[in-house]
Amino acid sequence: MNTKVEPAYGPMVERCNEHGISRTVAFELARKKLIKTFTIGKRRYVYLDSLRTLPDRLAANGSQAGAP
Repeated sequence: MNTKVEPAYGPMVERCNEHGISRTVAFELARKKLIKTFTIGKRRYVYLDSLRTLPDRLAANGSQAGAP
């Protein structure tokens, strides 16, 4: 039985790009703690669950990534 396990995290810029989020907005979301990230060395990674749930959380708060 071969079970595929989904990764819990991935490279931030690449994964955000897959969701239509630019590099600049990705770092802004991370700075505002709207997505959960961590670094290993100089590379920043994002927890994919926080990226997947971002639209629902933004809608629930009635906010946008560019809002102050």
